Amino acid sequence: MEVKRTVPVKLDVPDERRDDLHTTIEQFNDAATYTVENGRNDDGHLILNKSKIHDRVYYDLRDRTDLPANLCVRAYSAAVEAMKSTVDDWKAGKSRPLPSFGEPSAIYDKRTLTIKDRSATLATVTGRVEVEYVLGDYQRSYLDDDEYERRMGTLHYREDLDAFYLHIVLLKEVDERDGDRVLGVDLNLKNVAVTSTGTFYDGGELLWGQNHSFRVRRSLQDKGTRSAKQALARLSGRENRFVLDRLHTISRRLVEEARSHDCSYIAVERLTHIRERMDNGNDRIKRQMHTWAFRELQDMIEWKAAEYGIRVEDVNPAFSSQTCSKCGHQSSTNRDSDGWFSCNECGYELDGDYNAAKNIGIRLLTVPEGKRPSGLGDGQLALKSGTLNLSDDHSSAEFRPEGESHGQAHDFSRG
Repeated sequence: MEVKRTVPVKLDVPDERRDDLHTTIEQFNDAATYTVENGRNDDGHLILNKSKIHDRVYYDLRDRTDLPANLCVRAYSAAVEAMKSTVDDWKAGKSRPLPSFGEPSAIYDKRTLTIKDRSATLATVTGRVEVEYVLGDYQRSYLDDDEYERRMGTLHYREDLDAFYLHIVLLKEVDERDGDRVLGVDLNLKNVAVTSTGTFYDGGELLWGQNHSFRVRRSLQDKGTRSAKQALARLSGRENRFVLDRLHTISRRLVEEARSHDCSYIAVERLTHIRERMDNGNDRIKRQMHTWAFRELQDMIEWKAAEYGIRVEDVNPAFSSQTCSKCGHQSSTNRDSDGWFSCNECGYELDGDYNAAKNIGIRLLTVPEGKRPSGLGDGQLALKSGTLNLSDDHSSAEFRPEGESHGQAHDFSRG
């Protein structure tokens, strides 16, 4: 399993070379823009083959810019990748303009960038620039890890901080964990995440923070003064940091839980149409759903799990909250308005989100042959005590719990 990390490092750039970096970024963006503007064949279709793009624009880029040859290659390559993404959206029926390049950044590879332990050298329009790093503990932990290979980087200029940053891409190979035990995870509003082992990650504090921010934001918007707009900007930054901090903590605890139960897989629900699935007509719920970072949470889980060789797989969550995780009976009346699940068929009772988390894990274990993740055999679902063994027929599931309970809420606010 390949683990990829992008580590942002602040650069200490000599004052006399700052203009060289600014000019390099400007010309890089100009080269990428020129490629898009001239990247069509005689039939008018976008050219998505880098060899053909090279023949069409490379020598023009060398003439119109002072960029080194390999930065010209990186510029037209970035343009091609952006055009491919645009064409994919067009094929999917999505309206999207041609890509543009106004972000103050430039992409470097091994030929144009030398990454050292505490410094780097970058190719520019006027020769190489050597820069020192301004490091924190987070950056040091990755740069000092010999298992990571330093591949490439992107030079960014932060106008708000008047500072240059190098986003260094690091790669390493991690062995996938043996075994086929699965941890199921259900996502929701009240309980941000619930696992098949019965751990509840309470979202009450997070939702309260968002509702409070909404009320303050609405009050400031009504004022409309310059000071109110400045306060809005500060509020937005604080809210984003608050949410990200909680998501990082939850995702870390989830991965730690998967490791403690010796899981090789984490099953999460596919997020397609999740907002529509959870929309109950309540304006507050709608607002929370449109600001809630389900995707960010899942990305963080996958990002952290990869470090330990744990694979994250998504499954179709349809009717997972209405289906009994013990007998498989599905009915819209199995779950009441308070979120409690009581099966009409076998009488099994438990918290509804906990029941859904177990169903998410069961869905991965019962994926049809041919679509099942490589390495996943018959598999087991991790429970609070013991495991659930499944055969191909869900009705013949063999339970081996030991004193399974409904779980307890997890206080993730402590970090």
